[in-house]
Amino acid sequence: MHHIRSFIFIKIFFITGLLFIFYSSFAQSSKVDSVKINYKKIYGYALQANINAALTILKADSAELITQKDKEFIKNFYNRFKYKEDKSSYLIERKSPIDSLVKFFRDYWRLSLKNEDKNYDTLIIRNISTFLAEKYHLKIVHSELPVDTLDLYMTKYIRTNGLYTSGFGKTGKLYDLLVWRKERDTTYEFQIQKEKIQAPVVFMDGFISLGWEEYATLGKNYPGGWTTSSAIFAVSKAYDVKSEDFLVDLLAHEGRHFADSKLFPHLGGADLEYRAKLVELSLLKQSVYHTMEFFINESDHSSYENSHPFANYCLIRDLSKVIFDVEFEKNINKWKTVSYQRINAAAVKLLIENTASLNSQGHDVKSYIK
Repeated sequence: MHHIRSFIFIKIFFITGLLFIFYSSFAQSSKVDSVKINYKKIYGYALQANINAALTILKADSAELITQKDKEFIKNFYNRFKYKEDKSSYLIERKSPIDSLVKFFRDYWRLSLKNEDKNYDTLIIRNISTFLAEKYHLKIVHSELPVDTLDLYMTKYIRTNGLYTSGFGKTGKLYDLLVWRKERDTTYEFQIQKEKIQAPVVFMDGFISLGWEEYATLGKNYPGGWTTSSAIFAVSKAYDVKSEDFLVDLLAHEGRHFADSKLFPHLGGADLEYRAKLVELSLLKQSVYHTMEFFINESDHSSYENSHPFANYCLIRDLSKVIFDVEFEKNINKWKTVSYQRINAAAVKLLIENTASLNSQGHDVKSYIK
């Protein structure tokens, strides 16, 4: 495939830190215009992999007088999640040479989302193992391929069909599938304090699957980008490359992950996200309150494994203590009384303190935030 390589210079200043996480689940969303249906709570529960709670809210809200747009949403959400089987057009809209693989993931996501207290990881691993073993004449032990072997052959299968993938890994608590048709390379040069870094950025287009978050929210939320050891990957439709969304939420966030892979190579996902999100709040100006509101709404302290909601909770909790001297300030209107400069400074303070705490635990630290 023909790749376009260009060099664009931007300056981004933030506290030098870290890298790496399999998927950085940067959820894209826009404002909702209904006052009848509580979309924020519905999407929040969906992103916490708790569809039953979202269905309960939707059932209560739908008793009110609602708009035609809301009626369409209810119909589509019910078709996907209310009935015994998925009655939506999800698979039809994603026709490709890997339909069987997409269906395996769709079924696994749906079971997991509708039964949040159960773990179906073994199911998806066994289904894909059997599928790939038949394709490539592989020997299976105890009905499962080793995860690294599964990743290798699933990637091979997808690439053989002319598509790209991030491989077999998890976004939060669920195994994910991200597959796209086209990509182009661009190199961004940016500065972290006094250190200049050239970061390869791969823009991706033509997605067949944008993962379980997109499935759970009917396309409203999805990973906007993630980092590997070789490049930052960005979903093209998610960004205006001159915006804070791109320069801060993606490049600065993922740049933090790059650095952390070297500083703390064994650090868990929630800790990595906590630090990268602090970087965002140390830099954001125009969109700082929107981002904080998102973190508040998407916070959940119940499971470290669900890395983004857990990190969001710890982040808002710690900022609340610094700025308001309270345990957890969830009122966004109170946050809007605080200047972005003060929020930036508080985020820098917390990041410095967190780095010092991790350093005191040593290079092999696995987790710190609680």
